[in-house]
Amino acid sequence: MPSVEPQGKLDQFFLLSQDLFCCIDFAGTLLSVNPTFESLLGYSADALLGKPCGVVVEPRDHPVIEAALASLCRGENVSTFDVCARATDGRRVWLEVAASIGGQVIYVIARDITRRKAVEKQLRRNQRLFRIAGETAHIGGWYMELAVGMPTWSEEVCRLHGMPVGYQPSLEEAIAFYAPHSQPRIKQVFTACCEQGVSFDEELEIVTQQHQRRWVRVIGRAVRDELGQIIQVQGSTQDITERKDTERQLILLERSVESSTNGVVIVDAQRPDLPMVYVNAAFERITGYSREAALGRNCRFLQGADTDAATLAQLRKGIQEQRDVHVVIRNYRRSGAPFWNDLYVSPVRDEAGVVTHFIGAQNDITAQREYQAQLSHNANHDALTGLPNRLLLDQRLAQGCLLARRYQRYLAVLFIDLDDFKPINDTLGHEVGDYILLEVAKRLEEELRPWDTVARFGGDEFIVLLPDLAHESDVLQVVERLLARVSSPYWYRDSELRITASIGIATDNGTIPAPRQLIQQADLAMYKAKRRGRNTFQWYTDELNRKVTERVNLRHALQQAIEQEQFELHYQPQIHYSGRVAGVEALIRWQHPERGNIPPGQFISLAEDTGQIIPISEWVLETACRDAVALNATSSVPMTMAINVSPMQFQRPGFLESLKQVLTRSGLPPELLELELTEGVLMDSAEHTIQALKAIRQLGVHIALDDFGTGFSSLSYLKRLPINKLKVDRSFVNDVAVDSRDAAIIEGVVTMADKLGLDVLIEGVETAEQFHYLRTLQCDHFQGYYFARPMALSALKAYLQAPLEMTSGVTVSTSL
Repeated sequence: MPSVEPQGKLDQFFLLSQDLFCCIDFAGTLLSVNPTFESLLGYSADALLGKPCGVVVEPRDHPVIEAALASLCRGENVSTFDVCARATDGRRVWLEVAASIGGQVIYVIARDITRRKAVEKQLRRNQRLFRIAGETAHIGGWYMELAVGMPTWSEEVCRLHGMPVGYQPSLEEAIAFYAPHSQPRIKQVFTACCEQGVSFDEELEIVTQQHQRRWVRVIGRAVRDELGQIIQVQGSTQDITERKDTERQLILLERSVESSTNGVVIVDAQRPDLPMVYVNAAFERITGYSREAALGRNCRFLQGADTDAATLAQLRKGIQEQRDVHVVIRNYRRSGAPFWNDLYVSPVRDEAGVVTHFIGAQNDITAQREYQAQLSHNANHDALTGLPNRLLLDQRLAQGCLLARRYQRYLAVLFIDLDDFKPINDTLGHEVGDYILLEVAKRLEEELRPWDTVARFGGDEFIVLLPDLAHESDVLQVVERLLARVSSPYWYRDSELRITASIGIATDNGTIPAPRQLIQQADLAMYKAKRRGRNTFQWYTDELNRKVTERVNLRHALQQAIEQEQFELHYQPQIHYSGRVAGVEALIRWQHPERGNIPPGQFISLAEDTGQIIPISEWVLETACRDAVALNATSSVPMTMAINVSPMQFQRPGFLESLKQVLTRSGLPPELLELELTEGVLMDSAEHTIQALKAIRQLGVHIALDDFGTGFSSLSYLKRLPINKLKVDRSFVNDVAVDSRDAAIIEGVVTMADKLGLDVLIEGVETAEQFHYLRTLQCDHFQGYYFARPMALSALKAYLQAPLEMTSGVTVSTSL
């Protein structure tokens, strides 16, 4: 018991109180303490009395005690305050202290609030944790007392709405923060919660004070009292803007993937056998398998027995190494139809770099592959017949030569050209021509071995390659079969058609340096077969090559001759039976700088084939007309200039006009010009030729029909031709004195011409015997070596001025 008693007797309260109770003086010295001091803090009364009251208080709270004593000494009331006491066993005890003045002492009551302080500390800690969690998760709390009708927002809710902390809106203001399209919904669910206690969980859009749009998740529930009445609605608001943005992106990506024309497959890399966990609509469309039929299976079910093993190994290796891989693989649809799959596979890694999935993007490139195959086929095959074209032919020709060289075998090349195919196209039409070409292609293929090649070279030309022949002669059996098969009848719309072919053959045992030369050689041989009557074959020979080479070189030289004017004209007199020179014939001569004299027989036919005859003929006409003017200027009697005209030149448009221009430029009277034409001009269009000849005759120009008796024109045309003269070919003159048949022909021509009013000129008179006999047949004009050879213009002038002597009644130049 304390040794000093307070004023008056200690009452029952002082002794039995569970609170700490003591008396101190105004200096703060302890005067008395109750038993609770001893039981709560472990101090005895003897240890405390006379000591400052702060002896049991932690030093940090001494200023609080001192401030309270100062206030009490001034007679002021002191509010309760908290201090922390230290028990004798080291425990910390929180005390809530109340002090008041009682006469000369101060009464102090201290209540143990240690448990409350711990709860408050935990509460503050929880609040801090909740605040951190709310700020981190963007979750704020709110409540509204129904009796008050105004929501209370936490700091996070204020922040979400862009309002300062402590903002307390009215219910109408709180709802106004929601976007217009969200306001009806929040009103509906909030009202239902307030009136019926229905909880809600909604995702809505709000508009902040700063006019920013946010998506929030609002959760609310009702709180009821003991009687079950709803007294409060409380809940949370969470910012889910980022999640919504992510969801929108995911939805966009999903819709993009779903709407993609490429198939997309996702497989689980963490599960055995890599099962598919997602396929898009394009996968279903491409493969024909539904999602239900595909999910959970490995992609290998799309493969087939003929799927390329190397491609599969490449795909599996890429997956095993967990890297990107790209393959084009042959897969199969659910219907069993194959398709080409352009497949890209990429691994998907998590934050730790572990592959969790594989994404496969597939593209059906079957149509593209087929198109490429078609392009490749078109690039290597003829569009009409489907046969290999020149490009593919070159490849197979090179392969054939390689095999022939490697295995000591022979390769044969056949150049096949259809005979007279052009008239079929021109008269019956290209439809019939195409039918013939298709049938010929089919027949050729049917007569060949599987490893032989038949190609369309162009137009009506075909090339056949026969590799792996033991002997060169083996080709003959094939050629004979082909000729027979091509020449058999063709039936087109119940009409029978016939056609033949000419074939050139070239062979090689692998020694030829350039394989394509075989085609050129076979081509040369084919033209030789054409010249031998067609519907036959010819072998290529070195002699044939020599002739062709010579022809090519001659053509080149002929073009140089045209450009460099290497030609000259010689003139051969035409003698009247009276002995006078009635005219001359212009004959071209070519004196090559290196080859010397080249006879006309060697280059005229070539010029006609190549079209070079046109510039040559124009030069001859211009030069001869000019020389004719010079000759007539010194002659006492008019002399006719006879000029050979090529059928090509005569039939060329504008010939008549060019003839007029030449006559105008040269000044030669038209009646002194005689154009010599062969019967070949009548072959193409007799009526057109007759009209053209009439136009020439109207100019006054004379016309002679050259080489009469050797052509094939009908005598019915002869009576209609506006000509002046017939020139009997020299072939009838050689044996005229000894061959009665030649004599009869010439006599018949002379008689016929006389009846038709035409002059006759006999060519090729070389002997006096021929001349005397022809005179007995009443022939009037002659030409030949018996009278004069062709000579240059200067020599001709001398010839015309030379002394003459009479031989057998004919005046003949003494220079002969």
